[in-house]
Amino acid sequence: MRVKVVSIIFYFVLFITGILILFINSKIQQTVIPQPGEYYYSNFLRNNYSYISGSLLFLTGLISGYYFKSNPWVTGISLIAIFPIIAIYEATIYRGSHNLIPLELAVHFLFALPAVIGAYLGRYIKKMKPSN
Repeated sequence: MRVKVVSIIFYFVLFITGILILFINSKIQQTVIPQPGEYYYSNFLRNNYSYISGSLLFLTGLISGYYFKSNPWVTGISLIAIFPIIAIYEATIYRGSHNLIPLELAVHFLFALPAVIGAYLGRYIKKMKPSN
């Protein structure tokens, strides 16, 4: 029971880390904040996903896979979970927007791939490391 609670907290911290990575990237790139409207939050998040944030997600996945032996798929999905949450939120508030949610979720899945690859690589490096 204790292990399950600790892993839930760990993946929640990864969720928050994913949000922070996107905000850090917005400060680095000095992203223009979109005008309020139907796609306000999703445009802001999508504008901040670039090679910098992808690299930071890869690095976060690598660290979590190496030090914590986290599940790579749950790690990747936790780090980008804000994208589908915002898409569903906007689709609920603004009827008619986000009418291709399944396609958007597939794209969000692709956003998670750098973190998934990083976590797999971290676990592989940890496994290959000779123990003293």
